Amino acid sequence: MKKTLLLSAILLVVSVAHSQNYRLTMGEELKLKKGTTDLDIVAADNTGLYFTETRLRMKSYFLIGATYGNDHKLYKVDKNFGEVFDKEYKKELKGLDFNSFQTLGNDLYLFATDYIKKEKAFKVYGSKIDKTSGDLLGDFAELGSYNLESKKDDYEMKMTPVLGGKNFLLVSNISGNDRITLGVDLLDKNFKKKESAVIRLEFDDDHFSLQDVVYTKSDKIVILGKVYEDVQVGKRKRKRTVFKQYIMMIYDNKGVKDKDVVLENDSRYIISGRLIEQNTGDLLLAGFYSNSPKKDALSGFFINKVDPVQGLLTLSSYKEIGPEMLGKSYADDGDDDDESKENKKQASKAASNDDEEDFPNAFIIKSVDVNPVDNSIIITSEISQYTYYTYTTTSYNATTRSYTNTTYHVHRFTNQDILVIDADKDGGIRWVNAVAKSQLEEIRTSSSSQSSFSSWSSYGYDYSGYFARSGGMPYYSSFASMINNNNLILLLNDHTSNNVNPNYGDRVRRVANFRKRSNAYGVSIDLATGKMTRKFIASNDDETVLMPRHAMVVGNDFFVPSWRQHAMAKTELRFAKITVK
Repeated sequence: MKKTLLLSAILLVVSVAHSQNYRLTMGEELKLKKGTTDLDIVAADNTGLYFTETRLRMKSYFLIGATYGNDHKLYKVDKNFGEVFDKEYKKELKGLDFNSFQTLGNDLYLFATDYIKKEKAFKVYGSKIDKTSGDLLGDFAELGSYNLESKKDDYEMKMTPVLGGKNFLLVSNISGNDRITLGVDLLDKNFKKKESAVIRLEFDDDHFSLQDVVYTKSDKIVILGKVYEDVQVGKRKRKRTVFKQYIMMIYDNKGVKDKDVVLENDSRYIISGRLIEQNTGDLLLAGFYSNSPKKDALSGFFINKVDPVQGLLTLSSYKEIGPEMLGKSYADDGDDDDESKENKKQASKAASNDDEEDFPNAFIIKSVDVNPVDNSIIITSEISQYTYYTYTTTSYNATTRSYTNTTYHVHRFTNQDILVIDADKDGGIRWVNAVAKSQLEEIRTSSSSQSSFSSWSSYGYDYSGYFARSGGMPYYSSFASMINNNNLILLLNDHTSNNVNPNYGDRVRRVANFRKRSNAYGVSIDLATGKMTRKFIASNDDETVLMPRHAMVVGNDFFVPSWRQHAMAKTELRFAKITVK
């Protein structure tokens, strides 16, 4: 009976009332230099939009190869997307490692790191940026210094706005070979250190990873980690460490442990989760689990609520979700050219040979939001998977009488259904909806035995880890979201034939060629009822393909980039503003 009721709750309902409207404004084209590999919108204010470009740079060249680095440039465009300035920080960052651009309130900052071999010290630096010119407002200030035996020790840092955007939380990984150690500092907008702690974690580095560090309104430092166990996977029964469960530890602002919070999940295997602090000061950990270590099927979702002052678990709710709602059959495009057919052939061969490197990232939590209208909990996730494989081809040149071996490196991204769960403040399901879609995106690089370096060889991708920065891929897949007038708005690219919300069990067309066979759509979900509407926003074409995953939400506007990359020419970039009414 319960399964029948739940299945009724997840049937998709299409509403024609209270639908949102979308107004798109497209800016003029901007031309970037050759070698652009990444793009990130970092800030927006009433004067314009700020974004960064990462570009591949050759650092040194040898007869047998070359070494590469990245240049980072900050751009500002005005309200009409006209260029105001572009600033490259080669001089300012000389001898330093770029970390990130960050915002706090109305201010913009640049952060960098360094390892001083003579002092055996890992140092963190920061500077405020003049938002009218892009120049640094003074020299870099030293924000933290940590003793490390060698540069080979793990040293990373992450700067995050906390406490309502009034302070920065600086978390530094200062671990050595035999320890996991974190430096945690609370800074004000002028880099004045308000709190400082060094926390050593007693875990096996092979079976633990850090997911999150939260500084709460009650001046507690909360650490959320992942615990792994060893299982055998694949046709060759390779051993892999699989994420089993979360562990939560609460410390005071000096780094003294208050309490371990028990988050037992019995025989379940956690797939993914997200930790947020509610307005009440309670911590909310929400996510998905599987009953199998293979995690090949979604079994349900969970909500844990924690009082960080008392260190107590006040709510632990696990709810089953029938896996039959997902994993529907997807129809391929059917209009593949010779190149895409060859790509499919190579991907299938890599999978059958067990050669592809498979990162099990299904059911990635994109956001956990608390609806201010009724304090209900909205969990938005996506079925996402990243695989990487290589293959080599050989060609013969009759003129030179020589063979050339070309190795192709393939980054393959599969993004499917968006799953939205609405639960009341106590964890009870109110409704569940799945936005059916299927997106396939492949980014390829190549290197040849006749060439000295790899074409577009700087690509890298990392989903996991607290300090990881995932990079720009995929470019056109996935989605962006906002809450507007008690509606959840999803912005996504989909196949041109998927112009209405599919009903439960319907087949949907997979989109792989975003330039020729995709449109940008807005999907509005009424948070009171779960009813959904879909509206066409724009057609993608050879000149413009919107990149929803990279969008920045400001008020009721999506700021969305669109670019065209060229291996030997300048990257062409445009911005769109999509206003939700």
